[in-house]
Amino acid sequence: MASLRLLLLVSAVVGVVQGFTSAPLPSLGRAAARAPHASPMCTRMALKPPPGKKGFFRGITESLEFIFNGDNFVKKRVAEFGPVFSAKIFFLPTVVVGGAKNVEEFLSKEADDIPESSLPPALQALFTDNNLLLQSGERHAATKKGVTRLVDAEALKHFLPTIERRAEEHVEEVASRGSTALAKDFTSWNLQLFSELFGGCTLTEEEVQLFVDYNAGLFALAEWEPAFKKAQTARETLERKFEARFKAMKEDGTIDDPSNYCYRMLAQHSKEVDGTPFSDYKIGFGMTAMIWGAYIETASLMSSGIILTADRPDVVDAVRAEAAALLSDGEGLRGTLSEWNMPYTNGVLRECLRTNPPAGGGFRKSNKPVTIAGYDIPAGTVVTADPRPGNMDPERFPDPEAFAPERWVGESELAASKCPMTRLASVSKSLPVGAWFPGGTGVHKCPGVPMAELVCRVMLAKWFDRIGEWEATTKLDYVPAPIKIPKDSFEMRVVPRAGAGAGARGAGKVKEAV
Repeated sequence: MASLRLLLLVSAVVGVVQGFTSAPLPSLGRAAARAPHASPMCTRMALKPPPGKKGFFRGITESLEFIFNGDNFVKKRVAEFGPVFSAKIFFLPTVVVGGAKNVEEFLSKEADDIPESSLPPALQALFTDNNLLLQSGERHAATKKGVTRLVDAEALKHFLPTIERRAEEHVEEVASRGSTALAKDFTSWNLQLFSELFGGCTLTEEEVQLFVDYNAGLFALAEWEPAFKKAQTARETLERKFEARFKAMKEDGTIDDPSNYCYRMLAQHSKEVDGTPFSDYKIGFGMTAMIWGAYIETASLMSSGIILTADRPDVVDAVRAEAAALLSDGEGLRGTLSEWNMPYTNGVLRECLRTNPPAGGGFRKSNKPVTIAGYDIPAGTVVTADPRPGNMDPERFPDPEAFAPERWVGESELAASKCPMTRLASVSKSLPVGAWFPGGTGVHKCPGVPMAELVCRVMLAKWFDRIGEWEATTKLDYVPAPIKIPKDSFEMRVVPRAGAGAGARGAGKVKEAV
């Protein structure tokens, strides 16, 4: 958090300077001058800047509001300006694009006109150009082809027994202890789970701290900051550790062990653009990136699933009824990948993502003038497709403020699908591509969303089966950025469910402590 405070302090100075020097979004006259052959009607309708707030300190106020309450920031501006508006986010001219049709238009232009990441230079240096988020074109496609093999249907089938077992152990531990620091415990559990699934190992205390240090570097403003240097060292150390593990398993033949599944997949399917297999270092980088990119986001969704259903006995009972179709081996719920589809439970997770999204959209920069939703956007502008305006669109989601998992489940889908990668939610099948994108948009959307949903379905089903009551013993506050998640200080008291697995006892309870 010290780095975040420094970011805000320095950025405030930068914002004031930019208030004198930054060019605003182009006026209608300047836009028309760039398009002399446009018809008068086209000029009036298409060549105009997106609406937004004005003011000398706009860069400071909007950046602060976006960082500390992004949901409210977007909600207020959508109400005032509509789903497409301009802002100064991180003190840069930015256009926020929301709404299904507008996002679809953004996606149609992203690859050619808005391809470049607009992450701060320090963050790009921390990630390096080996990160999928910073790649584009053929290189991005080549890297993603190998990564996708770690989260496809075959991979999920391979991972499922471990996910079931580890979730059972965690829920039993929480039930025995009678309390949990919900998000903190879920974050620790997910870090170890994804290390086991992807990296084939349990992390030591030192390695856990390295991931924590790496993640803390997201708040670094410049490469000279101690937080950046510490994060960079942590990332490089983790990469060397996973590279060494990969080399060792190739030498001793243990690469064929089931626990090393992901190493085999990367070694067999990850290639550079010229067809050269990934180096040992790139395998180590890939393992580090996969674990780091999965654990906090999944912990956030998992936490929302517990919090947002706690005072909804109807929802909890429906999940329990759906889970009753799974077999118990005497230790807990078990099932095949198809049986774990659980359309209603997945609807619960979709509602969590819709009503309490962990993050907004990714930030990219236009390399040429573009028009979206009839608004003229100059080259060099940051453009972000944000899911939040569409998530609250009453035309797509009637009574959008209501938490209603059933809106995602059609009658035909109450029976378990036979396809493990099916899109469970009937509503999502009818939604256009720009209306629902919890894992990002376009070529840079996260391929791991189905895996995160599977892990969370298993955890919710086991939690509801074993836990009868849960209530907060501390105030529920959130870490707002970069991933919205309850603070480590948020704790809950839990009461094991009487006759677990033998019928519903009732929903849990979340009551914020004052």
